Amino acid sequence: MQFNTKRIALLFVLVLAIVAGWMQYSAYMEQQVVETEVVIFHTNDIHGRVVNDGRGVIGIDRIAAIRKSVPGSILVDAGDALHGLPVATLNKGADIVTLMNEAGYTAMVPGNHEFNYGFERLLELRDMAQFLILSANIMKDGTSLLQGSAMLEVNGIKIGLFGITTEATEHATMPINVKGLVFEDPVKVAGQTAEALRKQGAQVVVALCHLGVTPYDGTLSTELAKKTTGIDVIIDGHSHTRFQEGLLENGVLIAQAGEYRNNLGKVTIVLEKGKITSKKASLINYEEAQKTEPNEAVAAKLTEIMTGMDSILKVFVGINSERMSAARWPGLRTQGMPLGSLVTDAFREAAGSDLGIINGGGVRAELVQGDITKGDIISIMPFGNTLMVKMVTPAILRQALENGVSGILLDEHGNIDHEKSEQGRFLQISGFSFTYNPVAPVGERVVSITLADGTELSLSDNETQFSIAGPDFVMTGSEGYDMLGKLPITRELGTGDEALAEFIRKHSPIFAPKDERIIVIQELELEIEMELEEAA
Repeated sequence: MQFNTKRIALLFVLVLAIVAGWMQYSAYMEQQVVETEVVIFHTNDIHGRVVNDGRGVIGIDRIAAIRKSVPGSILVDAGDALHGLPVATLNKGADIVTLMNEAGYTAMVPGNHEFNYGFERLLELRDMAQFLILSANIMKDGTSLLQGSAMLEVNGIKIGLFGITTEATEHATMPINVKGLVFEDPVKVAGQTAEALRKQGAQVVVALCHLGVTPYDGTLSTELAKKTTGIDVIIDGHSHTRFQEGLLENGVLIAQAGEYRNNLGKVTIVLEKGKITSKKASLINYEEAQKTEPNEAVAAKLTEIMTGMDSILKVFVGINSERMSAARWPGLRTQGMPLGSLVTDAFREAAGSDLGIINGGGVRAELVQGDITKGDIISIMPFGNTLMVKMVTPAILRQALENGVSGILLDEHGNIDHEKSEQGRFLQISGFSFTYNPVAPVGERVVSITLADGTELSLSDNETQFSIAGPDFVMTGSEGYDMLGKLPITRELGTGDEALAEFIRKHSPIFAPKDERIIVIQELELEIEMELEEAA
């Protein structure tokens, strides 16, 4: 038998080529199976900011476009989205839900402000949503108010996603808004939920939380990471914290994107053979986001909604002579501010009361210089709180002021640490001033209270009474103001934003109040004053 050596050689080369090609293909396919990337885009503490304002707010239309530019990615929100600016409040959250539907959100966790319309309205919004509204620790009559968790499949990876809402919601909104609800221990519920999701086959477990990392009342996300097992990533909100590269706590990556859509958060998780090999957090800032063209469908829906509101929001109210800041810290939540003084002056005038107060967290946007519209007023005071008038004694007023300054913390140099101290309970005031010592123990910080006419009050006086006007949020006992909540209501008026609008109409053009109403005195200064008084 004769062999054709040329044919055999050619066949041999062909076989080698086929084998080599198959090996390369197998290696490529194995790489695709072995290494998988999951991208989660996230927002938090939007408070109704959906429009690109040209000054730092990334519009929801661009966020939608960025998310859709990464195939297989998901978009989630960590709470406080459905309440805030007029676009959110005028239709009680419905327009924000519509925009989130259009933008392709996958899920959100309700923050404390999601309950500002009452939990029944939240359930209605849930039914309108084409995305999941998750929270595992809110109970009513022994059953979960909302769906607690979900199993998603992203790029072939099983992701267990669940929500946790701060238990401080019980007193961070009007009590009637959450009547009958129980906010269970976040640590306990998160641990149980993460374990259950692992048993269901979750390869990645993500906790979508509205807890925060600064010392508010309630559990912090850092505590959740330390005290639980089974969670890979916490996407967080509530404290308005900006983590450029996330925070690693007990092996758990905590991500938070700041506030008001100033950044879009991005978490990238890489898995090999179903196991996590890396997880990274990053932020897409306003400037970077401008490189992406807005999503046309979302932009069109946004234009439609905003155009429908123009007739209400563009009504002229008055003129303001200078910009008044609504900064959180240093600002309305840590010190006296002109805008806080203006708002409480408006309350006092509307109510005809001796005194006026508002919690710093109740003032949400700056007062622009120049023409002021109804939309500007609603942005400053978006909660629709009514004004209540009650009678207080100097002793009760002192208790309220003590509560307001109880969250003030000092740094290593003995100065106020404004970032760590910012809490919504800090009071802005009218009709009086007070001095406090942040070095003194909590509950013993208020040194003096002086009326606008110069009369100094006795801090222990529980007989003399003054009328005081404030938002029903504070006057019914929220944010630790139970000493006010126990008092009978003398009168109840219209909303705070109506009082502010009327004040501006009447006194336009407006000038920023310049008087110092909240005075900080350090312990050493106090000792010197006492020594001087004794010497005199």
